[in-house]
Amino acid sequence: MSTTLDTAPPRTSPPPPSANSGYIIGPVADWVLIIGSPIVALLIACPLYILPETTFHVSIQSKTIDARQLLIVSFINAHLFLVYFRSHANQNIFRLYPLRFLAVPLCTFLLGWASPAALGIMGLVAVWWDVYHSSLQTFGFGRIYDSKKKNDAALGRSLDYWMNLLVYLGPVLAGAHFVDHLDQGTRRLGFLSKEESPWNDLFVQQTPDFLKTHQFYLAAAVLAVGVPFVLYYLYAYYRMSQQGYQVSWQKVWLLIITSVVSIYCWGFRSFFDAFWVMNFFHALQYFAIVAFAEQKNLKQVFRVDQFSMGGVLAVIWVVSFCMLYGFWSSTFASQNWSSSLVVTTSLMHFWYDGFIWSVKKKQV
Repeated sequence: MSTTLDTAPPRTSPPPPSANSGYIIGPVADWVLIIGSPIVALLIACPLYILPETTFHVSIQSKTIDARQLLIVSFINAHLFLVYFRSHANQNIFRLYPLRFLAVPLCTFLLGWASPAALGIMGLVAVWWDVYHSSLQTFGFGRIYDSKKKNDAALGRSLDYWMNLLVYLGPVLAGAHFVDHLDQGTRRLGFLSKEESPWNDLFVQQTPDFLKTHQFYLAAAVLAVGVPFVLYYLYAYYRMSQQGYQVSWQKVWLLIITSVVSIYCWGFRSFFDAFWVMNFFHALQYFAIVAFAEQKNLKQVFRVDQFSMGGVLAVIWVVSFCMLYGFWSSTFASQNWSSSLVVTTSLMHFWYDGFIWSVKKKQV
């Protein structure tokens, strides 16, 4: 009996899934919250838009609001605000660049508050920076999955960068709802006509009208460039795999699912359906990766690191706080100062997100 006990191998806890299986968080979490999140968003959105519109009418401040619109705008703004818990609440990051985290957002907010023209330009930049930023988030996940396979960090980086831009920008530019995107940007430039700016005719009239009239050629150009690039992308990775590159199937499925959902939404669904799905899964991915990557810091911020469930409590508090901000910004932020705050938060999110990942990479 004693001999058996003495010679039995010691029990060891299995390593976390992210350490040895190619996943970031774990198989289930990755497939639901990262890789398969576009499908999750589509499954949630479909029944919402099958039911009659009146089903979702709610009254807030004596105004009738579509609850579906309230949900997505609140969720978007909540995930935008979440970046402050990675920048200002993380003292290791904050101490390195106090001017970037204090002076820049303050000056941007004051500029937008003081000048409707500046606020309009900031809003226009945010519309298109959002598309670019979303593509880089998927790009970042793909590169992390590659690193899990111990691939060279520089191998295929440029290919992935351009592929993800194509996945996001291609369906927007060539899709049936490009004009709606254009109209949204044009409305942001409304201050030009109010102030009778000399740029009014160029930006509010000529350029949008030209793009609307020639959208067929724009779509043809996207296809003419996109299809050969996809073929080259596949060929290049095939060649790299012959030379030792280890294929990450997590990254492969992330690109496939994101591409299919993006093309389906922008090409075959209404503008608001596409907007809803694409923004929902992007925000879901962001909440997931921040909750995973920042859990230790969040526990320290909320002084719950001594509790066994401290990480869960910290994440719940952060998510709740961000959702409260999201609800406020989507329903009550109607003054010039509050609009400037919301737009400033958007711009800082787009900037800080990639910047913080770079800082952390250097730290480790």
